[in-house]
Amino acid sequence: MHKVLIHGATVIKQGIIPIGQLSEAAVARNKHFRLYRPNCSRKFSREICNRDILYRLLLSSDPFMSSSRQKSRKKSKPYSRETLHLLLPETSDGGSSDKHLDESEEEDEYQNSEESD
Repeated sequence: MHKVLIHGATVIKQGIIPIGQLSEAAVARNKHFRLYRPNCSRKFSREICNRDILYRLLLSSDPFMSSSRQKSRKKSKPYSRETLHLLLPETSDGGSSDKHLDESEEEDEYQNSEESD
């Protein structure tokens, strides 16, 4: 709700997420609520506990704060020979393209030799 009321104009202008997904995001916040209550709130009173949860939800829903977070980079692994055999196109003589496989193996060996230096 906070995202729509406070940051609604920014969300619509920048097109961060489609409008239809805002309600789905609100439903998904229940997962965060269940996580924040036992782990990130004080247990002195119900009012203080709810205030801590609200502050945490406000922080996590702020577009500026979430956009400043670094994106995680996926680590890619080289394809195996069998995978490359399936992915590469057939040659005109009807066989698979072993030439491309040999070239990719040479590139892998070249990269491995550079890493060991």
